[in-house]
This record gives sequence, structure tokens and C-alpha cells, in this order.
Amino acid sequence: MEPEKRLEIFQKNIDSDNNKELRECLWTARYGKRKPKKDLFIGYLMEMKYISESGSTDVGGAKRKQLCKIINNLCIDNYEILSEEQRGILKNELKNTFKKFIQVSRGGRGFTSAVFGLGQLSDEGIAKKIAEQISNIAFLTPHMFRMDKEFKILQAAALEAYREEYPNREHFLKK
Repeated sequence: MEPEKRLEIFQKNIDSDNNKELRECLWTARYGKRKPKKDLFIGYLMEMKYISESGSTDVGGAKRKQLCKIINNLCIDNYEILSEEQRGILKNELKNTFKKFIQVSRGGRGFTSAVFGLGQLSDEGIAKKIAEQISNIAFLTPHMFRMDKEFKILQAAALEAYREEYPNREHFLKK
């Protein structure tokens, strides 16, 4: 769902929501305080992709610090103390982020082409390529830095989003 439509629904239902503070915190963390322009959560996924592609060598702990910052920015740092309902809200927000990632990837010519923009990948090829990207972001990166526990909810959200978009192709994911 587009950010503008989400904002409209959010503002309409904010008064009747018990988790108003969490939803406002997630909205601000993802889109900022003003009108939504860019999705910061997608940016954090891209940072994790970059970290996974640059290898596990972490001189000075810069990559681990960057991952800690991402944990904080994705609002998953206090996951353990949230109620079950709040965990569900957070997981749905992260799942929505991965669905957006899949949608953008699936629609991009550079992503869906076979070689240098020439020739199109099959649906199966696109599903494999997206699975590889999600595996690197959600599973490989945390595992390289022994942070699987901290990214547990992100991994669950990624798995759910991929299952919904590609129901019978979960075996492409490297967990």
C-alpha cells in the first residue's frame, strides 16, 4: 500500500487505537515527521544488503555498529519487552517493508533482466533472484555478525512476506 493511503488510514483510526504511540513511532521511523517522501526502512534493508555483499571482515567493528544502528532505526531493539499485540504490529510493518522491496524489485528492469538490461528473466528466475536478495539481507547479514537473535523478528517478517508473494517457492530462501 502506498504511504499516502497508509497515512490517511492511520490518521482516521489513530484515536481508536490502543497502540497509538507505537504506531506513531513506527511511522516517524519509516517515513519521517512530514509528508512521506521516501521509505527509510527500505534504505535500511539496502544498507544490510551492502554489508552482506562487502563480506564479514569488520575491522574496528564499524559494520556491527552500523547493524546496531539499523536495529535501533527499525524499532526492533526493544522487541522483547513489547506485548504480543505490539509485536504483531511491528512484524506487520516489517513484512510490509519486505513486500514493498519485492514489489520494487519485481518491477525494475535492471533487476529482472538477464544480462545488462537485455532479455527478461522468467518468473522462476525473478523469484530466485529476490529470494537470494532477501536471504542475504535477512539471514546472511545477521548470521555473519552473530546477531540472529537481534534480527529474529525481521527474519520472520521476511519469511512471511516471501511466502505470501511466492507461496510454493520458499525453498529458494537460504535460511
